[in-house]
Amino acid sequence: MTKRHYAPLYTTLVLFLVTLLTLFTLNGRVFPNLDLLTAIWVYLALDLALLATLIWGLFSKDKFVKVFSLLANIGLIVPLSIWIFLLLLANGISEA
Repeated sequence: MTKRHYAPLYTTLVLFLVTLLTLFTLNGRVFPNLDLLTAIWVYLALDLALLATLIWGLFSKDKFVKVFSLLANIGLIVPLSIWIFLLLLANGISEA
């Protein structure tokens, strides 16, 4: 029961690690022919997964899970959304 009880927290931790991994590996050094729009879609998928985990954590019955899920997911969603915005801005400038 406790493993299922804290599942949103474990999912948030896994998504945090995946986000860090993609931030350090999804670049021009590792993938020289990477299109910028592909990177944007990967980061957008991670952002939507974090949003789904936030909603999942808020429907928990435990107050600790709710508070930690709210703080951790918002703390991850905001910088990732800013990064997506900057990538979209760079993509728009490079297309012009």
